[in-house]
Amino acid sequence: MTSAHHHPPARPWVRALRILIKAGLPIAGVLVLGHACVIAIGGNIQHGEFALGFVLILLSFAATLVPKR
Repeated sequence: MTSAHHHPPARPWVRALRILIKAGLPIAGVLVLGHACVIAIGGNIQHGEFALGFVLILLSFAATLVPKR
């Protein structure tokens, strides 16, 4: 008998969730920040839009919380 641990393959939805969090949120955050910057050039600074962009980028680090199994 061996003591090696065998992990079952990852569920497809967990893998898709990790990809979405890891790639989709930073892209959305950059787009939101870019839009906020373009609007700010015109003089209309949207603090909430800047905050949303930063939050989306920071949430991308939540991918480390989703199990890799």
